[in-house]
Amino acid sequence: MGVATAFGGPALAQQAATNTEVELPTVQVQDNTGGFVASTTGVARLPVPIFDMAQQVNVVTEEVIRQQNVTTLDQALRNISGITFSAGEGGQQGDNPIIRGFSSRGDIFRDGIRDTGWYTRDMFNIDAVEVFMGPSSFAFGRGSTGGAINMVSKLPKDATFVEGDVTGYTSQGWRTTLDANGKYNDNIYARINLMAQDIDTADRDNVNATRWGIAPSVTVNLSDRTTMTASYYYQYEDGVPDYGVPYLTAPTTSTSPANFGARVGGYYGNGQPTTPVPVNRSNWYGITNGPLPDRVTTNTNVATLQFEHELNDWVTLSNGTRYTSNDRLARVTAPRSLGTSSNTAFTSPLAAQYYNYPVSLMTIGRQRFQTETNNTNLTNITDMVAKFKTGIFEHTLNAGLEIAHETRNQTRYNLCSPTNVGCRTSLANPLNVSLNGGVAGYTSFIPTTNDTDMTNVGIYAGDQVKIGKYWQVMATGRWDNANTEYNSSANGIAATPLNNSESLFNYRVGAIFSPIETVNIYVTYGTSSNPSSEYGVLDTGTVTLAPETNTTLEGGVKAQVLDGRVILTASAFQTMKTNTRVPTDPTAGLPPTVLGGEQEVQGFSLSAGGAITDKWNLTASYTYLQSEILSVGPGTLANQTQVGKQLPNTPPNSFSMWTSYNITPQFIVGGGATYNDDTFANTTNTVYVPSYWAFDAMASYQFTKNFQLQLNVYNITDELYYAQYYGGHAVPAAGRYAALTARATF
Repeated sequence: MGVATAFGGPALAQQAATNTEVELPTVQVQDNTGGFVASTTGVARLPVPIFDMAQQVNVVTEEVIRQQNVTTLDQALRNISGITFSAGEGGQQGDNPIIRGFSSRGDIFRDGIRDTGWYTRDMFNIDAVEVFMGPSSFAFGRGSTGGAINMVSKLPKDATFVEGDVTGYTSQGWRTTLDANGKYNDNIYARINLMAQDIDTADRDNVNATRWGIAPSVTVNLSDRTTMTASYYYQYEDGVPDYGVPYLTAPTTSTSPANFGARVGGYYGNGQPTTPVPVNRSNWYGITNGPLPDRVTTNTNVATLQFEHELNDWVTLSNGTRYTSNDRLARVTAPRSLGTSSNTAFTSPLAAQYYNYPVSLMTIGRQRFQTETNNTNLTNITDMVAKFKTGIFEHTLNAGLEIAHETRNQTRYNLCSPTNVGCRTSLANPLNVSLNGGVAGYTSFIPTTNDTDMTNVGIYAGDQVKIGKYWQVMATGRWDNANTEYNSSANGIAATPLNNSESLFNYRVGAIFSPIETVNIYVTYGTSSNPSSEYGVLDTGTVTLAPETNTTLEGGVKAQVLDGRVILTASAFQTMKTNTRVPTDPTAGLPPTVLGGEQEVQGFSLSAGGAITDKWNLTASYTYLQSEILSVGPGTLANQTQVGKQLPNTPPNSFSMWTSYNITPQFIVGGGATYNDDTFANTTNTVYVPSYWAFDAMASYQFTKNFQLQLNVYNITDELYYAQYYGGHAVPAAGRYAALTARATF
C-alpha cells in the first residue's frame, strides 16, 4: 500500500490494479506536460481522470504556483478566466470568488471537505488548486452554482527532502517558507510546512498582511492495504484591511412610464454609468491610530484524520474526519456617502447643481464597524470507489455519506456613521488618523449579534460506464438534508428564533464520445441548489422559502495533441437560475420575499495547457460570458428596472495566460497576462470597473543542485485596475512591484 494522498485524493486512480480484467482502460493524460497539467483530482467522489470528466475542470498546478510565487488562493485563481472577486462587505472580506457570474464564497473546499470561515487562504501548504466549472452540487452539496474550488494539501510523500526559501519585496516586506518530508522504515512518512510573512501592498497606503502558519502531517501504513493520515493546519493573520474606493455618484434607473428602466442623472447628469473615483491609487480611507484602528485578525485551525483501506482489488474505502475553527476580528472602514467640500452628503438622485462636481473638492464618509466571528465545522465523510467489469460495461462507481455540523457566532458593532461630520474626510487627500482617538461619530457600541447552528447529511452515488471503445455514460445524484437554527438580536433586542429544514436533490447526467483515443466529445446536464441558509443566515422573509434551483447544460471537447504533451479544451454552456429570491412591494400584500426571479449566464470557454516543446510550457484560458437578469418575479417597481441587465462581476470577455521557457537547463524565463472586460458591479448596471490588461514576468536560475534564485515582477506596466469589487466600492490592485526569492533544496 503506497503513501496516502490527500483526503478524497485519487489513490484508486493511481494504484496499479493486479487484475487486468478490472482495470478501466480510459484515456490517461500523459505525464510529459511540463507540470502545467493535472491528470487526476484531489476528490475521491470524482474518481475518473480529468480528461474523462464531462465537465470543464481547470487546475493551477504546483509548478505554476511555484513559478508565479503565488501566496494566496486569490492569486492562484487569477490563472483561470471566468472568475472574478467580490470586495469585502459587512466584514466578510476573506476569499470571495465569483465563478461564471455566481458567488462561490461558500464553495471552497480543502481536500474535498468544505473549508468554512472568512479568511485569506495562504498557499504555503497547497500543492494545487482545482476549479470544477458549472453546477457541482452533485459532488459538493449546497451551492456550487457557478462551480466549486478545491485546494489539494501537501501531505507526506515517499521521499526525503528539505526545501526552504526567503523572499524580499520591493513593496517592503518579506516572506519565508519551509517544506520538509521524511520517512521511517517505509511505513511511516512525515511532512511539515512552515510559513511567515510581513508584506505591504504596493502603492496602497497602510495596507499590510502579516501571517504565519504551520502544517504538520504524518502517514502510517497500518497494513499492506490500510493507511492512516493525520494532519493539522494552523494559520494566523494580523493585517490592515483594504476596502478600496467608492464609485462616482451613480445614476438612478427611471420608473416613469415614459422612460422606464432608463438611467438618468448621476455624476455626469446624462445617465452614464460611473467608475471608481479618479483619485490616487494609494488613497486609503481607514484609521490608523487610537484604540480602534482598522485591523483584521484571524486564527484558523484545521485538524484532519483520514483512513484509507483497499477492501480488495476492486474497491477502496476511505473515511475522513475534520474539525475546523476560524476566529476572526474585522475592524474595517467602508468608503461611503460622497459629499461636498462642506461635508454635506450628496443626495440620491444627485441634484443637478452637483453634476461634474470637482473630485478634488469632494469629501467621503467613513462607515466603520467591527465584526467578531467564530466559525466551527465538524465533518465526517465516507467514500467508496469501485472499478469493475460486467460484460462489455466497465464501471467506475462511487458512493458516499457526509455528515457535517457547523456553528457560527457573530457580533457586530457600528462605530461610525458616514454622514456624521466627525466620520468624514477629504476624498483626494484623506486623513488616516482621527484627532480624537478614532471614535468620532460612532453610532452605537450596543452590538448586533447572531448565532447559527447547522447540521447537514448528504448521501451521494454515481457511476461512469465505458461501453466498448467509443462511448462513456455517467449519472450521479446527491440528496442533502440541511437543518438550521438561527437567533439574532439588534441593539439588545432579541428576535424570534428561526428554524429551517430543507431537503435538496441534485444530479448530473452526461455522455462522452471518443472518435479517436486522444479526443473526447462530451455533453452534460446538471443541477444545483441554493438554500436560504446557504451562508448561515436566515430572516423572516426567506426562512420558509424553498431553495433556489439552477440547471446547466454544457457541451465540449477535450483533445491531447503533440504526442499528449498539450491538452486542448473547448466548452459551451448555459446556466439558468429559475427561482431567485426577490423582495416584493410591501403595499401589495405579498410576503416580503418570494421566489420568482430568473437569471441566465451562457457562453463558452477555451483553454490549453502543457509542454509545447520540451523547453516551452504554457497554460491559457479564455472565457466569454453573456449574462442577463431575465425576470424579477412580482418584485417592486424599482426591481423591475433590473430586467435585461447583466449580472454583476460577470465580464463578457476574460483571458489568462502563463508561459515559461527553459533557455538552458538552469535558466528559466516566464511571463503572463490577464485581461478582463468592462464589468458591472451591481444589478442595475449603474457602476462598473474598467477593462484592463495586467502583465507579470519571472526569471529563475539554478546556480547549483541545491540553490536557486527567482525574480518575479508583477503588474509590469503599473496598470491601475481593480482586483476586487462590488456595488459599494472597488479595491485597487497593487501597483508594480518585484519579489526576489532565494530557494535552497536538500
